[in-house]
Amino acid sequence: MSQLTEPVLSLIVQIITKICANHNNIDQEINRILETTNGAKYNLTIHERLTLRYIGEQKITNATNIASNTGITRGGISKICGRLIKKELITANRMEGNRKEIFYRLTSSGDHIYQAMAQQIRDAEGQCRELIESYSAEELVLLANFLRKIEEIIP
Repeated sequence: MSQLTEPVLSLIVQIITKICANHNNIDQEINRILETTNGAKYNLTIHERLTLRYIGEQKITNATNIASNTGITRGGISKICGRLIKKELITANRMEGNRKEIFYRLTSSGDHIYQAMAQQIRDAEGQCRELIESYSAEELVLLANFLRKIEEIIP
């Protein structure tokens, strides 16, 4: 084992820990935004956030599309959407001429959360882009290979 193995492994654990901590920071930011708009507080699970984000990106969509694009089962999406409806973050409607299929869209509160999440993602992507652009092509190939292998071992 190289002398660098332990420091690199330690950095990976630190990054994962920061990602988990950021999950809590996002909750706090969402609550702060909503307190200024309607006084509501929401504790959203990662799957609720993912679903809310997808609905926000699509504007209107159904459970099948959400499931196929998020990797969550259709049954899971139905339960998640039920919780988001109870939290008044999305609405469920049937379209004229298609009474069978349910379509989801954001409420104004849901849109506030979506916009906050979208801004945080844009900010993080901008910071990452600046960092990535500081590396050579060879370094980026090495980094990409390493990250793909890390992704493979994460369940």
